[in-house]
Amino acid sequence: MRSFNRYTGLPDDVRGAVIALGNFDGLHRGHQAVIKQVRTIAADHGAPSGIGLFRPHPFRYFKPDAPPFRLMSAGLREGLLDELGVDLLFELPFDERLREMDDAAFVEAVLHQGLGIRHVVVGEDYGFGKDRCGDVDSLERLCAARGIGVTTVSPVGLHAQYGKYGSTEIRKALAQGDVFHAQHMLSRAWMVDGVVREGQKRGRTIGFPTANLDFGDLVRPKFGVYAVECHVAGERDWRPGVANTGTRPTVDGEEARLEAHIFDFDRDIYGQRLTVRFRSFIREERKFDGFEELRQQIARDADGARAIFGILE
Repeated sequence: MRSFNRYTGLPDDVRGAVIALGNFDGLHRGHQAVIKQVRTIAADHGAPSGIGLFRPHPFRYFKPDAPPFRLMSAGLREGLLDELGVDLLFELPFDERLREMDDAAFVEAVLHQGLGIRHVVVGEDYGFGKDRCGDVDSLERLCAARGIGVTTVSPVGLHAQYGKYGSTEIRKALAQGDVFHAQHMLSRAWMVDGVVREGQKRGRTIGFPTANLDFGDLVRPKFGVYAVECHVAGERDWRPGVANTGTRPTVDGEEARLEAHIFDFDRDIYGQRLTVRFRSFIREERKFDGFEELRQQIARDADGARAIFGILE
């Protein structure tokens, strides 16, 4: 997959693409349905398939102090888009110029003159342009005048009881610790990735060394302990483990972080990239009276996670 962080001055061979527009945070089943439609239309036209999204996310642009809300890192998203068979990724810079474009200016400057697309796919509730002045009707009208096709895709969901597959619904599930429902909507386990940072090494003193990751702008799941699987960059296999998410109240922590203990693993991986995927919620975070009580509880948590993975000692 080829990536571009602009919509002007693009090579001639990426023009004429069929693209989907959206935020694509999480790349859940609804996003996958849109991407499948893009690839089908692109194949019919003999054109490249692409994704157009904004960076930074418009919500972060307008509300820089809002709580973290992203479901995945940009790196994970790019890798998954590649796996889904997308040819082109356009990360459109959301700046003051783009913010001030109305629907007509956006279609002309970005889609027609800039990207030179052949066809665009959007969700049926898609809104765009300054103050979201544009909708599917205006998109169809403005694109038709420029010879650009438009396809709308209806929301995808399991059934009426659970509603559609959407990023908001996934955030709600994670806030409740329901990683099973989040996994169903995503079609894969929810993952956090980052560079392992050096901590205070308290876990090592009680027999449970951890790899520490910052959440950054990722949404915080329900604080507590989870059965997880970890992948160290450069390795082939995923390693089972147990992880704590939260502020570590026993040691008077304040900053939320992810601390993963990988079973039967004793390598130093500071500075290396680690990906952690969440498999099952074990218990809520709580404060302990001391390190011995904490150690005993972590041992029970580890036994619980081993049982979940079917690991017998």
